[in-house]
Amino acid sequence: MTISNALTQLKVKNLGPGKHFDGQGLMLVKQRKEHGKWVLRLVIGGKRREMGLGRWPDVSIAAARDMAIDARRKARDGDDPIAKRRAERRKENCLNVSEAIDACFNARQAELKRDG
Repeated sequence: MTISNALTQLKVKNLGPGKHFDGQGLMLVKQRKEHGKWVLRLVIGGKRREMGLGRWPDVSIAAARDMAIDARRKARDGDDPIAKRRAERRKENCLNVSEAIDACFNARQAELKRDG
């Protein structure tokens, strides 16, 4: 029998440092009583992986559970949600040459007097 939804908002607030399990691979890891992070354990391609879901209290229990359900669904369908998120972050940080030139030109143009 698996335990599901073992944590409540009041329990989470009063827990001390350590790993606290909510069930189905979702856990709250607290370094201090007032801060923590949500972590989801998944098995992807036969390997156990851990996926961060955000900081507590910024991410509520309900939001962490929703993100965990979505990540488990993607893993079950054969996708790797960790690799997909990593690729999206890499894609966001990339500039092409024309964007870099335009940004440099606009920055330099702001320093010039009149027309430049």
